[in-house]
Amino acid sequence: MSYFLQKHLSRRQFLYLSALGVSAATLSRLGIARMQDSGPQNVTGPVSIWGYTGTIDSYNAAKDALIAKYPGLEIATQQFSYLEAHANILNALVSGIGVPDVVNFDVNYVGDFAAGMFDLTERFAPYADDFMSIAVQLAKGPDGKLCGLPQDNQPMGMAYRVDILEQYGITEDDLATWDGFIEAGKKLWKDSGETIKMISIDAPGSQMAVLGAPHQVHEVFLHLAGYHGVFFNKEDDKVIIDEPDAIAGIEVFRKVFSDPEVAYSFQTTDSSVAAYQSGLVATNICPAWWPLGLKSQLADQSGNWRIMRLPALQEGGLRAAFQIPTVTGIPAAAPNIDGAWGVLYEVQLTEEAQMKFYEVTGGILPTHKKVVAQLEETPVDYFGGQFIYKLFGEILADLPDVWFGRGWVEARAILTSGIEPILRGEVSVEDGLKNSADEMRTKLGKG
Repeated sequence: MSYFLQKHLSRRQFLYLSALGVSAATLSRLGIARMQDSGPQNVTGPVSIWGYTGTIDSYNAAKDALIAKYPGLEIATQQFSYLEAHANILNALVSGIGVPDVVNFDVNYVGDFAAGMFDLTERFAPYADDFMSIAVQLAKGPDGKLCGLPQDNQPMGMAYRVDILEQYGITEDDLATWDGFIEAGKKLWKDSGETIKMISIDAPGSQMAVLGAPHQVHEVFLHLAGYHGVFFNKEDDKVIIDEPDAIAGIEVFRKVFSDPEVAYSFQTTDSSVAAYQSGLVATNICPAWWPLGLKSQLADQSGNWRIMRLPALQEGGLRAAFQIPTVTGIPAAAPNIDGAWGVLYEVQLTEEAQMKFYEVTGGILPTHKKVVAQLEETPVDYFGGQFIYKLFGEILADLPDVWFGRGWVEARAILTSGIEPILRGEVSVEDGLKNSADEMRTKLGKG
């Protein structure tokens, strides 16, 4: 039984529940009201926070209020680019030099960071039932240690310009499969006088456009093909991207994005953004953080966007995929663990904090069940009053099992390089995926 229960139950209650073998996680199932703790303790001294755009915004916004609430607390935040943030965190965890107190990182780094992170399992236990299970699952290391607090959820859909599609007589039903998407794209290109394409991706490889770096579009097609760990099996001992179904999924990807009437490929980020700003692109793959990109890059298009399910690889196939959410954790060597926990508690753990996170980040989907439920009933003006979070919740329910294995980031880098010659037609999909898979097996030691 946790320290929290021992401290806040009477001795008689404690002995009774101990005899029953009752833990904090099972109190609600017994019909006994779960008691909340008294909040963080010893929240004082300096707390340094490292993060990147979007993930650290809520911490920057809360800084002054936290310093006012906790006498002696000092907060210093450092914002890096996405890749720089993760590289700096890993360097600090490995070297033990200049270790910060709080770090934001994406869950695909959990396997590489886990050994250097403080285990939050016990401190989080009284609140675990308040959070969506998939978010908690993804924040755990290979040994089950909770490496960070789950910050956001990332089911994926397809965003589209409703005004453009309506003008050219294209409906959501036309986009139910990728073959339909291609057909609609050719119609759009022709009917618009060869000015508007369906979608754009950035170089290198197939990077998602509009604040998408470094997330890769081809990973979505592996999800749609049933590869929810993308590169590895769930046991994390085997590379699987050269299996027949994976090859079939990437064949569809190549077919979509190598068609010059349908897609802009190998764009710079600036050129992709400019094309969207000019109304020359009608759709984009849309993870649940993408409203942040739309509102910041395409603010004048408010009301013109909608979100639908992804097209399926074939009629009746899966129309759900998942991107990479963020967690916030405390390094095991952090100088001020109690202060760091206090900051995490105030900025990320409570229902109020999760709603503030949603507001500060411009619409990123949180992980607290009550906040998610509230958002599912909230129309979003940017999307013409659409209940986008209700749709995201339905998509998430169709894809409950996602995993990221050891070496996931390195595997991504390998396939990101390997996908480019596939897309250019310089190598077949089968040979290209086999080349990348063999490189992963050699470098990562996975069979």
